[in-house]
Amino acid sequence: MTQSELKVLWLRPSTGDNVSVRRQRIAEHLEEMGIETELVDVSGRDLPGAIRTALTGDHDIIVGNVRMGLYLGYPLARLLGKPFVGDVSDPIEQIKGLPAPIYRLIERYEWYILKRADATVFVYESSYQTAKEHGIKGRKLPNAVNYSIFANPDPSAIKTAKDELTNAGVDLHRKIGIYTGTLTDRYSLTELSEAATKADGWDFVFIGDGDMKTEFEAFAGDIDNIYYLGTYEHHLIPGFLYHADVGFCLIDAEQPLKLKEYGAAGLPIIAQPGGLSQLYDKDELMFVEPSSEAIADALDRLTDDALRARYAAAGQKIASERSWKTIAEGYQDIFYQIV
Repeated sequence: MTQSELKVLWLRPSTGDNVSVRRQRIAEHLEEMGIETELVDVSGRDLPGAIRTALTGDHDIIVGNVRMGLYLGYPLARLLGKPFVGDVSDPIEQIKGLPAPIYRLIERYEWYILKRADATVFVYESSYQTAKEHGIKGRKLPNAVNYSIFANPDPSAIKTAKDELTNAGVDLHRKIGIYTGTLTDRYSLTELSEAATKADGWDFVFIGDGDMKTEFEAFAGDIDNIYYLGTYEHHLIPGFLYHADVGFCLIDAEQPLKLKEYGAAGLPIIAQPGGLSQLYDKDELMFVEPSSEAIADALDRLTDDALRARYAAAGQKIASERSWKTIAEGYQDIFYQIV
């Protein structure tokens, strides 16, 4: 089989419009390598269409992204006699807030699938190590970034972002803190919004979609220095980051994708300790507990140009470690090992 003949169905959870996620970036590079990759949402009302696509499509491999993509993709792959790749971009502990009996049932099913998949991929070091303890020989392929796109954004993206920001009322002469991605309180967005009322001299810009969209539309109307701009195609995001001074990444996780994008764009990053503090130290990321007071205090410190420049350089170094092209090549290797 040649590369041009390989077709992959990648089942994934739904994330909202124009929210940058790992599998989209990987799929772009796989397409350049001649591997046709169909990304299909499986959450909620997307489920029937995903099943229909799998049953009627002419795919050589099925990839299932946690959680629903994994749970649906495995039985479909076995029914169709197709090789299956289990893709674990978030650890099972992410859903530990569920009632204990339900969590244990899901946990057992997830490990059942991963032990029987034709190949497995893990983003987090912790998940990778736990898989090895379960006797699973997986592969670790962490998050990355298309570095040059963010480090040297297209002038048209810079101009479009400037126009959008000014039309929304953002004062580009003030300091700007930015959040891009899924609007969910897993990123302590309530505390981040409250910090806006305590951070004099800063404007807070939010770009993305998710279950807190309505709340952010309200925040933007009620709080003078909060601006919710909606969603934009991924190629415009580097333009928005170009105009920002700080990026917010407040989640207890090892591999938040936005961390690498902020870093490549030259932004100092305000981050939450936990998973990230196991990989980076306080001189690389400005770690704060997710409270409005701590966030506002960090922003006050980052009005110092020299301090902001040191954190910006550290973020760029972090972002330069891996590219999405390299990660996609890892998937390419896996695909051709199992077909």
